[in-house]
Amino acid sequence: MKMNKQKSRSANYGSAKDLKLCQGQIYPNNNHTKNKKQVVCRFDGKPVGYIEDGVLKKQVQASKHMLRIPRGWAWDKDILEEVLAEGIEITEVFDTEEEITYTAKIEDILEKGQAVNRGYGLQIVLHLYLWKKKKQKKTTIQSVMRKN
Repeated sequence: MKMNKQKSRSANYGSAKDLKLCQGQIYPNNNHTKNKKQVVCRFDGKPVGYIEDGVLKKQVQASKHMLRIPRGWAWDKDILEEVLAEGIEITEVFDTEEEITYTAKIEDILEKGQAVNRGYGLQIVLHLYLWKKKKQKKTTIQSVMRKN
């Protein structure tokens, strides 16, 4: 699949001129947004996660979104670098099918992860065995999602 370099942040490996944040996006490093959810968007403006309480989070369905080869979870490389620069160090991926929260340090993803580009820009995938897993009740996560 041919990628349009004009639309991809990762086409130029994170050139600042290509970065396009969600409209009105402010990272929680700013004092007035500490407890607010901040939507995180990929290069084309599509929301792919959010920042809450200083953690980069996303909800996914493993059957659709977990990489099979290599087996793991992926984030857009530019998003990881942006949030890390803002002081956010942890990411959580909640699998709504199995009700499991996967947690990893963003620095570990960037250092130990594998670069992949499967038509959605440059992403970094961290192998599944390197994530910490915690079984979670779905209602707890859903109630958190409703707050905003």
